[in-house]
Amino acid sequence: ASSSRASLIAPPGTSQKTMLIISWNVAGLKPALNKIVSDYAPPAPPSGKKPSSADGGGSHAAVSNYLARHGSPAILCLQEHKIPPSQLSSRSEPHRCSSVPGYESFWSCATLPGCRGFNGVVTYVREGLVSGASSAPLGDPDLDGQGRCVMTDHGRFVVFNVYVPMHRDREALVRKMRVLRALGNAMDRQRALGKKVILVGDMNLKADKRDVVRRARVVEVDRILAEAADRDDGDGPAGGEPSEP
Repeated sequence: ASSSRASLIAPPGTSQKTMLIISWNVAGLKPALNKIVSDYAPPAPPSGKKPSSADGGGSHAAVSNYLARHGSPAILCLQEHKIPPSQLSSRSEPHRCSSVPGYESFWSCATLPGCRGFNGVVTYVREGLVSGASSAPLGDPDLDGQGRCVMTDHGRFVVFNVYVPMHRDREALVRKMRVLRALGNAMDRQRALGKKVILVGDMNLKADKRDVVRRARVVEVDRILAEAADRDDGDGPAGGEPSEP
């Protein structure tokens, strides 16, 4: 998960404010919620009375505790929720996750054959902070049907919450570049309307092979010890004292 505080363009005569935006690839919202409910559920009442179903069986209180513990974000962007649209607002909806108290939720679910039960992004926005949203901002039914992106409109700025596909071969890379081009065009359209653009999500991009490939993350203990021995033999500062900055 990652978080940042974005500056808001305050109206004339008011002070500058910031808002907390959190982005998290949950890799399955249901198990993530199971863990949150397990760890953050409030103590059971002395009477032993079970929470009402209106509270998601106590889930909403646990989620509220979790969000408060993590800064009460104004905007929470999740990727790979993996929930099919048929489960939302139904009896099978995990922990009544579409109706978190104090927040509005905006969903993009995978609807195309072969994608159902995968992908999916959802953006939770504190009530009163959103003026509109789109679950198909890429402008391509094939890409939007994969549950890749949600855009929320906050007046002077928009937030794109995106899950870009990974690639292991050339064919997958072509699909990935198609998503990135569509995303870039969608962002440009918003800029042309005078909107500031905030992009968050899982881009499945890396700056260095060590960011992804496990074999490149191996700690080469022998090499490190050899380098340390070389420094102890006289290449490093005498007596083990720290060197001048």
